[in-house]
Amino acid sequence: MKFKGELTANENLLIHGQVDGSIKHSSLLTIGKEGKLKAKVSAEYISVEGKVVGDLAGTASVVVSEGANVKGNINCPKVVLRDGAIFNGKIDMTGKQQPQVNSPDKATTANEPRQKKASNDGDKADLADKKSASA
Repeated sequence: MKFKGELTANENLLIHGQVDGSIKHSSLLTIGKEGKLKAKVSAEYISVEGKVVGDLAGTASVVVSEGANVKGNINCPKVVLRDGAIFNGKIDMTGKQQPQVNSPDKATTANEPRQKKASNDGDKADLADKKSASA
């Protein structure tokens, strides 16, 4: 089977053919050992046994099995990469999309801690408040 375009399904789906495009699914999507996808995929559960080139977005779990090959990003709260799986991409397990940073001076990235300006005057005031409260 060869399919090109947008595929939408609500029941469990097993793909053994080739799909080019996008897949939107609300249940279990399995890419079988003979399956070859060049697609952006979103589903509740995604199981990869074949080859995928494209991003995977799962709402419950994504499993990349032994012998599977995924080239793309995975966004899902639960991700399993089995021994022998080939994966090339990034994994986001936060359950949300990373924010786009437009200006480096106005926002920090998810990996950078936010910095506060330290002031000795505030520290002295806090100590004075603590001393008067304990007296």
